[in-house]
Amino acid sequence: MNTPISRATHRKGKRRRKQKRNLTWLVLLSLGFITAGLLYLNRGFFTQQTKESVSTTTSSQTSSTSSEETTATTSTVSEEQGVVWEKQENPVNLPILMYHAIHVMAPEEEANANLIVDPTTFESHLQALQTAGYYTVTPEEALKILTENVLPKGKKVVWLTFDDSLWDFYSNAYPVLRKYNMTATNNVITGLTASGNAGHLTLEQLKEMKDNGMSFQGHTVNHPDLEYSSLEAQTMELQESKSFLDNQLGQETIAIAYPAGRYSTETIRLAQESGYKLGLTTNEGAASAANGLLTLNRVRVLPHYSPELLLQAMGE
Repeated sequence: MNTPISRATHRKGKRRRKQKRNLTWLVLLSLGFITAGLLYLNRGFFTQQTKESVSTTTSSQTSSTSSEETTATTSTVSEEQGVVWEKQENPVNLPILMYHAIHVMAPEEEANANLIVDPTTFESHLQALQTAGYYTVTPEEALKILTENVLPKGKKVVWLTFDDSLWDFYSNAYPVLRKYNMTATNNVITGLTASGNAGHLTLEQLKEMKDNGMSFQGHTVNHPDLEYSSLEAQTMELQESKSFLDNQLGQETIAIAYPAGRYSTETIRLAQESGYKLGLTTNEGAASAANGLLTLNRVRVLPHYSPELLLQAMGE
């Protein structure tokens, strides 16, 4: 038989059930807040990680790009210079070829026969030098070679020089030099160029050729015998020749070829005081720093030199 439940007891049961339901909702609500909080924190963490990853990747890419740009710049500079110089263990010998005139000799020029090379022979010399792997140097490169004891990577070197600034350098030698992509130096008697003397290079020709890779250095104003000239006369010849070339060609003239190869101890001193760094003689042989920079040997090129004889004279 069922026992009737009192009203008080009924109310107490009802309250307990209500409290239990409220507690359940409170627990569920708390779990919801906790879950949401965890999701929010995780989202922030992964967002930060993503940002850091992107930042690291971007930084790496920027660093890589910067490195590539640096390498490209270095490569460009090297290409612009055109030459990679390498230090040598043994002293460098630099053959300096000495030419004068490049034309077909006329019968009345027989007295100067040893100074005149036929244009066809001259071209055969350039062909031989090219085939043998020679690099033709400028005066500035010659100075670098002799003072730093360096050579262009994978190349042999030669300095082509012409004395007296004769007309045929422009008409005959210059076109062939350009054909073989070679450079040469003409040592100018500046007084003859300044006065427009027939048979010698004009200032306009010097400027044109300089713009196309040729170089021009000193050979005094009037081509005197410096060894027996007074100190005053030597000083004038050396300084005014340099001043003319510096001013007219916009350069620093660094080399002097002594007329007829004649000089004295005083000539060397005056050349140095005048600002020359290299002096060219007619002393036979390859040049080296051991000669003294202001008394460098040269190899005289004779008209009968075949390509084989030329290379032999250079020490091949």
